Amino acid sequence: MISGNGVKKVTLPQDKRGKMPDPPLNLMEHLPFQIGMLTNMIRQVTSDVYVRESGLSSREWRVLGMLGCKGPMMPAQVAADTGMDRATITRAVSRLEKLGYVFTGSDDQDRRRKVLYLTQKGATTCEDVRPIMDAKGQAFEDVLTKQELKYYYQIMAKLQAKAKQMLEEADD
Repeated sequence: MISGNGVKKVTLPQDKRGKMPDPPLNLMEHLPFQIGMLTNMIRQVTSDVYVRESGLSSREWRVLGMLGCKGPMMPAQVAADTGMDRATITRAVSRLEKLGYVFTGSDDQDRRRKVLYLTQKGATTCEDVRPIMDAKGQAFEDVLTKQELKYYYQIMAKLQAKAKQMLEEADD
């Protein structure tokens, strides 16, 4: 039998030791689960393609992409904007520096602060990926009307604000 998502449903033998919550979890109507599933699917056809072609890890690509999007940034800013922790950023930056994609400089106003910069190789890699990135992004936008896209961005802004609030409350 084929389920609603096109996956063949397999009936497994039952073992009396196996238990289920009562009632069973309904992840298909759980918003965070749905967002996570969609995020993973979109990532598989977008950034995973860039990652494979570049030879970088996904976390390295996110750092490179963020610098290509926003320009020079402090590592803490990259962490905040990508949702990755600082240790992950440090490891990614270390490898990107070894590969010649980024370098660490200092802030003109505060020499103690480290700032991440793209090298020419890093900037060229971002430029090379742009047409692929634009085409993939446009393919997703094309399935939505202008009004739906407007609502989507409004909804995402609300959800991001709520997630940020919840993270801040968890840190307190």
